[in-house]
Amino acid sequence: MNRLLTILTTLLVAVTAMATEKTVTVSVTNTYSKERKAVPVVVVLDGTTTSALVTLDGKEVPCQLDDLNDDGLYEELSFVTDMKKKEKQTFNVVLSDEGTPREYPAVCYGAIAIRDRAAKNQKHMPINSVTFPKTSNPYQYIFPHGAVMENDMVGFRAYCDHRQSIDYYGHQQLKADIAETAFYPSAEQKAAGAGDDVLWTGSTFGCGTMHAWDAKKGWTVMYENVRNTTMEVVSAGAVRTVLRITNRAWQPFETFKPVDVITTYTLYAGHRDVEVDVKFSHAVKGLPLAAGTVDIADPKGSEEHSDCKGLRACWGTAWGGNNPKVYGVHTVGLAVNVPEEYYKSETRFSDMEKEKIGTPDGKGKLVLPTQAYVNIIGTETDHLNYWFAATCDLESFGFKDSKAWFDYLDNWKKELASPAEITYN
Repeated sequence: MNRLLTILTTLLVAVTAMATEKTVTVSVTNTYSKERKAVPVVVVLDGTTTSALVTLDGKEVPCQLDDLNDDGLYEELSFVTDMKKKEKQTFNVVLSDEGTPREYPAVCYGAIAIRDRAAKNQKHMPINSVTFPKTSNPYQYIFPHGAVMENDMVGFRAYCDHRQSIDYYGHQQLKADIAETAFYPSAEQKAAGAGDDVLWTGSTFGCGTMHAWDAKKGWTVMYENVRNTTMEVVSAGAVRTVLRITNRAWQPFETFKPVDVITTYTLYAGHRDVEVDVKFSHAVKGLPLAAGTVDIADPKGSEEHSDCKGLRACWGTAWGGNNPKVYGVHTVGLAVNVPEEYYKSETRFSDMEKEKIGTPDGKGKLVLPTQAYVNIIGTETDHLNYWFAATCDLESFGFKDSKAWFDYLDNWKKELASPAEITYN
């Protein structure tokens, strides 16, 4: 009897120790009348999953498990898929509470580091996040001046000073290469097909940052008045890069109650657009906000495109920076798209007459303006979202002229308004 009890107990322990698997059927329907590339699919998890396998018609699909709040548990599973018009796809997802995430080629990249200025061959120390008070300006201490996000098509960095502007890194090839170039490619790397920093952001949004808007001054209000700011690389891998910027106790106007602002940037593989999700610690009804792009700093001005309903874009040719010995001349296209529920109006600002733009300052630097296209936005709740996108003349896979870029953006807005339908049991 004791021997039988021992055998039963041993079997019970063995069964208990076995991995638990859940099979989830994920249905994705393309509601749009055209084919779509790299449609993002996200499955919310219950916190028990440590490994996942995604298949479509028996073929394995690269996926990514993300721990979004740094608690050691995975909250989301993501993957991307190409779809024909009106197509429906059914994925088989096996979730296990044993093992580690499967490894796939890292299409997406995210990084932030502490700058090492002492080393002859600089070796910057990678970190996951950094927090600094409003009395500190870490711009010269963080490498490369802020957190980086990149996929196989585009690269961006969020400056770590009060601007938090989004700078743009253009690609020659469909390949993430900032890990090698660190946003500053050598001549040899450029010749070998590496990308480059192609945008002069100035004191503006760059490509898609959100600020407050001072209507009386006709100017943006950035993140000078905060308790502290945290920049963090949340996740990066085969499917997406996620960056988060948290501004504590932001008070853009004396009459407005301080509010925490958590901005999450998500860049998927195969996308040139970034999804921006903004969460406030309390409702911000009545707070004027703005999201826009820099107006390319060329004396002739950039070509503008707008539907006056939230899509704002430009196309222009100019120096990528104010030092012509370092930066070249590039044609760049930028865009933001704000859902109509948050859109209020649009405007433009500039601090310089066109005649002075691009003239030398006597020190070998170019005089470049602070000017931007602005979407004035707002929300009555504690949340809003929008997107931004970019292209440039480096791309072997890009757009030949402004018409092609603007046509793409018009279609982009329609796609965003018709997201794929995703259901799972």
